[in-house]
Amino acid sequence: MEKQNLSNGNRAGIEIAKGAAVNFVVSLKDAMGALAVLIAILAYGIYAWKSLRGDARPHPLSWLIFGVLTGTGYLVQLDQQAGPGSWVMAITAIICFLLCAMSFSRGERTFSWYEWAFLAAAAVVFAFYLWSREPDLIATAVGGAPRDLVIRYAAEISASLTAFVSVLGFGPTVTKAWARPHSDSASVFLLNGLKFVPSFFALDTISVATTVMPAALVVANAGVALIIFLRRRRVK
Repeated sequence: MEKQNLSNGNRAGIEIAKGAAVNFVVSLKDAMGALAVLIAILAYGIYAWKSLRGDARPHPLSWLIFGVLTGTGYLVQLDQQAGPGSWVMAITAIICFLLCAMSFSRGERTFSWYEWAFLAAAAVVFAFYLWSREPDLIATAVGGAPRDLVIRYAAEISASLTAFVSVLGFGPTVTKAWARPHSDSASVFLLNGLKFVPSFFALDTISVATTVMPAALVVANAGVALIIFLRRRRVK
């Protein structure tokens, strides 16, 4: 009887320890998700302040492109139950649209054809995401093995397309940063890359669909920050 009581006590202790470990992991993920959001708010707060002061000249079409793409990336993460790791993508999409609205009054007013092309590509990616969530629609447009492939890997394809177009969408920003490095903030782009680092530790689901977009944005933002920093040393 005494051994049985000890055994039951050991099981209870193990269950308590397991529960504590699960709660710790959940709390850590929430903390990492919140940290990512705070970094995003800091980055965009700095950008808005510099734009209002006239130190940075925002590009409305770029912010609109990023808003559509990060919004799509968030919806993919939401579908994949990414949890707190998706929070930063959601807040980024919202702020991008707000900055786009602000930029039309204080930012660039002329846009080249390739900028409109990036916007069209972002719209196509978003449309593909919506289409890929409807197996019946896929079946009417695609048959056989390609249909099964699209249905099976719909989230991965949508996320990868979103990441690819997002990196391409940095084209106008890179061009602007190279020609006029003092018109943008290197620190803002650096923070916008760093904000996704804690979000990886906050993900409830780790897969290509949930990680490819933030990973691409880490690299792209860091690249723009580096270009601005190096060009400012050459262009006074």
